[in-house]
Amino acid sequence: MKYLKFLLGAFLSLALAGCGGSRASISEDWNWRPKTVAVIFSDARIENTDDLEDDWPEYVNSFHEWMSAELKQDIESMARPLSDGSKLQVFTKYIAVGDSGIPTFYAFESDKVTIDGKDAFTISDERLALPAADVYLFIEDIDINSVLTGGGLGLLGLLLHEGIMTMKAFYSFYDGKTHERLGNGYLEAEEEYVFGVSKSNWKKLFRRSVKRAFNKTPVLRCDQCSVRSETN
Repeated sequence: MKYLKFLLGAFLSLALAGCGGSRASISEDWNWRPKTVAVIFSDARIENTDDLEDDWPEYVNSFHEWMSAELKQDIESMARPLSDGSKLQVFTKYIAVGDSGIPTFYAFESDKVTIDGKDAFTISDERLALPAADVYLFIEDIDINSVLTGGGLGLLGLLLHEGIMTMKAFYSFYDGKTHERLGNGYLEAEEEYVFGVSKSNWKKLFRRSVKRAFNKTPVLRCDQCSVRSETN
């Protein structure tokens, strides 16, 4: 499965070379806005752990807690009010890879999401049961890295460590009622930094990632769209 995902990612990279951001395929029939969105994500690989230790030492062993709160805040703050005047509500849920032998879910290649070989929408186990929502966003194979691109002495003799933070991931949207896939894609977001990675860079990287993932969907804004309860 991992090998297949690698091949799909490589294919996307070749087919869309030169196109930055989120490489997504979203259903043309998705013409309504949800009132609720549930973001389900698996473990994030932090390639440069020094950045996490320096900026978020309290989350070194629980990065998913910071990520969960940040995703919820970013999505809700960027979403325009719905046509009925209400605000989008976001739920987040982290599913640990390898917890009690449970592997990651696979949402990118399949029309169905499975966890430990079971349909994710039918699992009643409290640790894995999904919150009720109009739309589900599954994010997997999350990779966060920072790479130096330059350096030297800047103004006032300050040492510069210039570089780029990146976040890459596979993601898929699913209809909360029909469980049909509404779209999927491969996410690539970047954030430049100077003087080294800071808390601000982490936050900006996640906001960029949210914008990229939701860019072609009606979730954050769609002036001509009705909310889910009005259309179904």
